[in-house]
Amino acid sequence: MKPAVRLLILFLFLLQGEVVLCQKVNAEIFIPIDNRNEIWLKPKIDTIENKHDYEFRIRVSPEFKISQFLFEKGLAVQNDSTLIITPNSTNYGGFDTAILRVIVKSLSGSRTLLFQKQFIIRVPPRMFPVISNPKVNMVKLNDHVFIERNKPYPKDLFTKTQPWVAMYDNQVTMNKMEVQGVTIALYEKEGKNYISKGDTISSEAIKEIKKIKDPTPLFIKVDAISGKSKKSVWNRIIIYND
Repeated sequence: MKPAVRLLILFLFLLQGEVVLCQKVNAEIFIPIDNRNEIWLKPKIDTIENKHDYEFRIRVSPEFKISQFLFEKGLAVQNDSTLIITPNSTNYGGFDTAILRVIVKSLSGSRTLLFQKQFIIRVPPRMFPVISNPKVNMVKLNDHVFIERNKPYPKDLFTKTQPWVAMYDNQVTMNKMEVQGVTIALYEKEGKNYISKGDTISSEAIKEIKKIKDPTPLFIKVDAISGKSKKSVWNRIIIYND
């Protein structure tokens, strides 16, 4: 057998052995970052808070460079030798896990090493956003439909049955106020008010609303009391024939 052929066979044999060896090593393809000379990550913490930023110093041996970060359930951003991770788990009110994976390549490009570090994420209960500018003195018809300024409403809401009106202090606390009077004024009947001394719309106002055929402005005034505080709220709405 020619020497060149023997060398080729030997090379193929060694290559096959390396592939088999790699397959055995790569049974768990990612290597834990802890206690490795090729890469280190500081500080050495394992438990992190959800949606908080954590800054780490990350280094690799001089013959390697970091190629890519992969962070489950969150974001990982590198700036030179600083790594910032931000967990974003939806496992509200409990604990979760997330793995940071780092792909490292040799400067020559001949080797690729895959590292990982697992974190435990502490996730607080779901928090609902605080309303910064809540609506106040909210008027509700039949405790079902909010009456908002300049919005259109079908006249059936006011005419099918004798509707009653409720008012709440604000959008956050939703404390119900005691309605003491409801006034209806139609734009087309200037100076004519239909007044009720309770929390219902008067029968006379309902009769006038039934006559509406085209979209018509209507003014509704609600007088209410909460403790010692008295409130009078005017709303202008549009009534249309559905």
